[in-house]
Amino acid sequence: MNNFSALSAELIDELNDALADTDLAQKKREELDELTQTLRSNLEKVVQHGKRADSIVKNMLLHSRKGSGEHRPVEINAVIEESLNLAYHGARAGGKDFNITLERDLDPAVGVADIYPQEITRVLLNLISNGFYAATRRAGAAGSGFEPRLKAVTRNLGEKVEIRIRDNGMGIPPDIREKIFTPFFTTKPAGEGTGLGLSMSHDIVVKQHGGTIEVVTEPGSFTEFIITLPRIMPA
Repeated sequence: MNNFSALSAELIDELNDALADTDLAQKKREELDELTQTLRSNLEKVVQHGKRADSIVKNMLLHSRKGSGEHRPVEINAVIEESLNLAYHGARAGGKDFNITLERDLDPAVGVADIYPQEITRVLLNLISNGFYAATRRAGAAGSGFEPRLKAVTRNLGEKVEIRIRDNGMGIPPDIREKIFTPFFTTKPAGEGTGLGLSMSHDIVVKQHGGTIEVVTEPGSFTEFIITLPRIMPA
């Protein structure tokens, strides 16, 4: 689809070049310019939607392999640290201007839980990346003086472990909060979100691991996702 769009854009350029040497009335030339601009804009939308569709398909294929790999006892704090580092360096690679303060409050007594580590890492990367997006978006709107932050917290709850990911971003309005775990729902611009990250995160935590995932948020202030996982997965 993207190759088709690129070829079509080249054809529009060739058409403009051909028309440049044609003796046309000013009004007719303006109409043709407007038409080619509309075609170019439509092609850009095709590319954006194509990228989103491609991302959705890839995510669905990944999700269809739910349970791939082995579940095993894993140090929860180590998974948190690895996810923070992966997400941070990934965001830095995507934009040299990216900057955010990472905070940690990791309970040394949280210990080990029996999980699918690859799947929980996917959940954490999604939540952390969303937090980066929200905090930096607020920083862009607030200007100088605002410091984007993301905090990861773990707690030992006995037979369960708790993980919290909190950002000081834009927050989530009440009408949107009710839909965030719905498949394909996204508030990001076209091409930037598939609407599958949170729905898959919910399925991984709740259906695959027998845990819970909740969101606490205040519009214009913060968003915090709270995950609880059983220390031993149910059969």
